[in-house]
Amino acid sequence: MRFSVFSVSVGLLCSWTIGALAQTSPAPATNGVIAGIVLDAAGNSPIRRAVVTLSTVETQPQDAVAWTDANGRFSFGYLPAGRYQLRITKDGYQPTANPAGNYRQPPAVIQLASGQSRSDLVFRLQLVSSISGVVLDEDGDSLASVQVVVMRPEFRRGKRRLMPGPMAMTDSNGRYRLSGLVGGQYAVAATSRNGLVLKIHPEARAGEPQPQYSYGVQYYPTADHVEAATLITVQPGQEISSIDFRLPARPAAFTAGKIIVPANAGSVKDVSLSITNRDLGNRMMMGVGASPPDYNFGSPPLPSGSYVLVAQATIDGKRHRGVQTIELGPQGLRDIAIPLEPTIDLAGSVSVEGQGAAKYVASSVSLVPGDDIPWNAPQLRANVNKDGSFKISGVPPGVWDINAGPIPPDGYIKSMRLGDQDVLTEEMLIRPSTTEQLKIVFGTRAATLEGDVLQGDQPVRAVVVLAPETKFRHMVGFYRFATTDDKGHFEFKRARPGESRLFAFEEFDQQSIQDPDFLKPFEKYGVPVTLREGPNDSQKLAIIPVSPPQGARP
Repeated sequence: MRFSVFSVSVGLLCSWTIGALAQTSPAPATNGVIAGIVLDAAGNSPIRRAVVTLSTVETQPQDAVAWTDANGRFSFGYLPAGRYQLRITKDGYQPTANPAGNYRQPPAVIQLASGQSRSDLVFRLQLVSSISGVVLDEDGDSLASVQVVVMRPEFRRGKRRLMPGPMAMTDSNGRYRLSGLVGGQYAVAATSRNGLVLKIHPEARAGEPQPQYSYGVQYYPTADHVEAATLITVQPGQEISSIDFRLPARPAAFTAGKIIVPANAGSVKDVSLSITNRDLGNRMMMGVGASPPDYNFGSPPLPSGSYVLVAQATIDGKRHRGVQTIELGPQGLRDIAIPLEPTIDLAGSVSVEGQGAAKYVASSVSLVPGDDIPWNAPQLRANVNKDGSFKISGVPPGVWDINAGPIPPDGYIKSMRLGDQDVLTEEMLIRPSTTEQLKIVFGTRAATLEGDVLQGDQPVRAVVVLAPETKFRHMVGFYRFATTDDKGHFEFKRARPGESRLFAFEEFDQQSIQDPDFLKPFEKYGVPVTLREGPNDSQKLAIIPVSPPQGARP
């Protein structure tokens, strides 16, 4: 039986020929074969037309792709000796790079000797999970075109939050289905974007205004606020149904107020106001007019909830911004004042230190919001001049994260300072009065580290985590992850010099590291290292078992 090759990279063809070949005759002794079968983990049945990607384990990997046949089998032939990885994907299943189909375990590395045939590989794919249900109104009638969002706990800036993920709209019968989920815990929220709701009033008095109603956000089963949402545990491949909602129509609320321009303002142009519902991760936004000369504003009817109001204007040729966060209840809010504050021009420099520093020049510095305030304007970015200087114009007050680069190929971020403040490890808060310069320093020579992971005296596959110590522990960008090869060997490049700790896990989800408390139960298993620039002494690690120690968080 012959297998078709879907794609092969040009670079791959230049070095060796790879294909999915019929095994009717043995391959030459100098060439190897990697072959196997892909099965459904639940039913142990073969999976047809799964996409199998074979990659070399190199600094610049090269790929070839084939499909499984009706019996779930695949084969790659004419392979030179080397190290390879396989990745299996199929619609409706979780992708995997290890035979067990467990995304927490490291990808399997296949060490192929000259002329060797590895045809015994078995990969089991887990079905994706789904959540489904129906959305009704308070009278039990189905609601169409309601947005249902699945939310998963994540950590942002060290704080646990529910972050929106996949969404679906209810059909004409009020039914929805959220698919493509992996195992884990989820909250589910429903919200209608159809504006006002017509609610039946059997009695009315002449001249009395008709009350207006709307649907707010409801978190399963009946919570109004995200903090009270019930988390649903979903197993791999599980289909959970009957996650149903009954949305009550509640009185719509209004908010109104004034945008306050500076007392000495001359020319005022381009005044605008946006209102964003924060309950679903800033996904719902609307624009509201503000009328001169007093720049009063009034919102349309809104569901109760948490909102952020962002006012912007150009005053005397300079951009201004004002921000207010409000909790809107059924009674509404009036007399809101949003003072406009001037933006600043943030000047600074980027320098490079270390061996060969003169060869490297940064090209740009940019800022992104670090305080969840929506930014509805062009990116704040500046090119770096030949002397290393830069100036970013129109930076509003608030918390901003810094991106600068490119970092030297084997280098690292050495420091970032706004005046005397260390903004590499602390938040950079910009105020209208900020005049300090932002100074960024790159080092040309990061730390490198290698070692081995053992279980007893035997090498073992593991995921090795290099965690920074002290004030850098919360800096997710400074963590490094490495997967050991079949000999238990690992290697880190471009690590930040300084105090760190090594952990070797049998299985590991990189998102876990966002939780500032995740590593605490494992601290005694960590191996402390002091990294210096360039190569460091090799390390030997013992693997941490899958089951956490007593008292550890799952």
